[in-house]
Amino acid sequence: MSAFRHLPGLLRFSRRPAHCIGLDIGSSSIKGVKLAKGPQGFTLVERSVVPLSPEAASPERVQAIQQVLKSLDGRGAPVITAVGGPGTVLRSVPFPRMTRQELKTALSFEAEKHIPFKPEEAFLDSWILGDQPGGRMEVLLAAARKELVNAHCELLKSAGIVPQAVDLEPVALANAWEISHPPSETEAVGLIHVGARATILNFLSGTRLVFTREMPYGGAAFTQAVAEGLKIDVAEAGRLKCEPGSRLNEVRAALQPAWDEWLAQCRVSLDFYENQFGHGVGRLYLSGGSAPLAGFKEAVQEATALSTEIWDPLSGLKRTAGSPGPEGLSVALGLAVGCAARGLS
Repeated sequence: MSAFRHLPGLLRFSRRPAHCIGLDIGSSSIKGVKLAKGPQGFTLVERSVVPLSPEAASPERVQAIQQVLKSLDGRGAPVITAVGGPGTVLRSVPFPRMTRQELKTALSFEAEKHIPFKPEEAFLDSWILGDQPGGRMEVLLAAARKELVNAHCELLKSAGIVPQAVDLEPVALANAWEISHPPSETEAVGLIHVGARATILNFLSGTRLVFTREMPYGGAAFTQAVAEGLKIDVAEAGRLKCEPGSRLNEVRAALQPAWDEWLAQCRVSLDFYENQFGHGVGRLYLSGGSAPLAGFKEAVQEATALSTEIWDPLSGLKRTAGSPGPEGLSVALGLAVGCAARGLS
């Protein structure tokens, strides 16, 4: 899916840098990776994760961003980040066949038919994916509300950063997927990234992103379910959710209603994809902070009747002598990896 990596976003590179930092500004943590690229592919130079409390105010978030960049030794390396949520749109739409220059001119007029806000209120982007019958072509349309992007950039500016580009989260996730899977793969798969505030569902054919959807339901809801079920505070619930120890059965029982609701929403998206494209996916891959929860993968597999695996976004990266291994929170680094890869492609 190399085309997506060339979406211009807000800013462009004048030349390919030696290193690039991908920064994922989440609601429960700030995550960053520093990548390099050589003839043999991408190399992980360093990674960093700084947790945040759910109530973290802007100064705490700024401090966490600065801490991540300091640990990555980010001096001189460009930074790419991404936005997501209801203020963004990413979809494949049919356009009359035209050149890229003509598309650029027609984008605002055509985009108005496909986005839920006025084109002048948004940053718009597009990429021609290919021709369709009847004098049409398939175009990837990307839009993000200016208000959302500007607020995101203001937070970074407070931390002393001007990002080289701002991407959309589903695109970043798909770019990370492309690194770890050979382009010859043709099986349709579902990539499910369970973040704290939301879940991104990417449906890919080979390495091409054909459909994406975001559910406003993620790991924070799982933590809240544990807190309410066990009558403990949210901080303790977050710890127990990941490391239940001898209380595994209690935690699983508290999580089950939240998992059931989340799975019901996932099934709606899976059914929509199958109805829209005439075929289902053959396999599901889970990533994000909640992916490794005990029993979660099995619950997804049972509910969907699809083979389900945990995806480690670092699996396609080479390592420098001092770079960290794949243990720990690597399953949550997909957005950061995809952002960094975009800057080196």
